[in-house]
Amino acid sequence: MSVKRFWMGCGLGLSILVVSSCGGSSTQVQPPAPVPPPPVSPAPPVSLSFQGLDGFIVHQLYQHSGVLVAASDNGVYRRNNSGSWIAAGLVGYDIMALGLLTEQHWLASSYQRDQDGYPVYLLFESFNAGSDWHQVNYQFGQAGENEAIYAMLFDEVAQVVYATGIQVLASSADMGQSWKVVHGDFGGFGQPKTALTQAADGQTIWYGGQGAIEDGILYQVDLATRQGAIHTGLFPNPSSIQAIRYAPDDPQTVYVSSEGGIVRSTDHGQSWQTILGDVDYRFYFDLVIDPNAPNRIFTAGWKKEFSDPQPLIIEWTENGGQSWQQYEYPESNFFGGVRSMMLVEENQQQVIYFGLYKGGIMRMPLP
Repeated sequence: MSVKRFWMGCGLGLSILVVSSCGGSSTQVQPPAPVPPPPVSPAPPVSLSFQGLDGFIVHQLYQHSGVLVAASDNGVYRRNNSGSWIAAGLVGYDIMALGLLTEQHWLASSYQRDQDGYPVYLLFESFNAGSDWHQVNYQFGQAGENEAIYAMLFDEVAQVVYATGIQVLASSADMGQSWKVVHGDFGGFGQPKTALTQAADGQTIWYGGQGAIEDGILYQVDLATRQGAIHTGLFPNPSSIQAIRYAPDDPQTVYVSSEGGIVRSTDHGQSWQTILGDVDYRFYFDLVIDPNAPNRIFTAGWKKEFSDPQPLIIEWTENGGQSWQQYEYPESNFFGGVRSMMLVEENQQQVIYFGLYKGGIMRMPLP
């Protein structure tokens, strides 16, 4: 079956060159035990409410010091004290990634087209939580040319910014001005590596996305040795790794969501088990884990509809993936494809925010 893939944010076509990777090997994934189709719940676990930004593509949700921030296809937005989402600069720019270094100091990657229609990649910086931005004179690439930055995170202990490109994990010790390769190479072929996570002890970084032949690729990098293990074959191809999340109660347990479902490793990547599979190439861009009940996991998908509405379908498990329930939001003609999720604590209650494709932001408190 041929599946056409498009990427929002960089505007680039698919590469068809095959790239060889160094180190690692294909990963054997244990298939899931037969599970009946998920039952459709007559009601969600709690209520859902629309939060605004209708028509926006919310690429990613972030949090720092209790402040929620959204990277969208039309600038940066933050949630204020009254619960409204307000503009925080760079309106008109498609924001590919944010790096929240402090409560006030932010980085944002984007691009613009030159007169010939080619993308020129940009990095912006704000020292006042998005009230003002300036363009950074930076170097993320080789031969004097910048590549796109698709994901960023900040190691507060080491005071280092990490970022991913097409086939590289790089670090910056000067807050984004200069970058050094940690793993991979600049100038690689493939698709964006948009998934990026660091272990709580700071020793391991995971990043992933899609390779040059529409294969899902996940890298596990030891920062002390700069050695990386490559995990492939976690999902049926074509696939693309979308999110990597640690269990809140176990530093050895890692969840990975992708086009095609969700897998889990309980031994820090040595072996993997499918906990949500056989989903007909539906994208699962994100997942969240209830810190008060780690076997309770929430996710939601996107079915590759770029122009037409689709339902918002929330899926959750109460038993670590042995069985799943579904709830479909009853709003009709709704752009309910989920691209990002964020679990936060508000007034001693856990709350999930959903960033949608052209549908804005939804909010769901947990009981």
